[in-house]
Amino acid sequence: MLYEDKRRFMRMMVNAEAKISILEQQITLTGRCIDLSATGLSVAVEEPLEVETVVDAHINSTSASIPPLNAHTKIVRCTQEEEGQYILGLEIIQFN
Repeated sequence: MLYEDKRRFMRMMVNAEAKISILEQQITLTGRCIDLSATGLSVAVEEPLEVETVVDAHINSTSASIPPLNAHTKIVRCTQEEEGQYILGLEIIQFN
């Protein structure tokens, strides 16, 4: 049986520092962006966050020709990968 990816947008693998700001609590976490698409991204963090939480995501660019990513996002998934690491699935609501 073949697995068919049903995503509408291709995901680009990324390995970049990401800052996640929890707007309601004025808290900022640092994590690692794993992948990125036109509608969302995955970020590894050290503590779980509640699904449906609205957060701002910021990823600096390593190239002068590519602007940094600043987006208003919503957590749609939070899974524990290994002890002390959680993967957040973030849906982009609006680019800032």
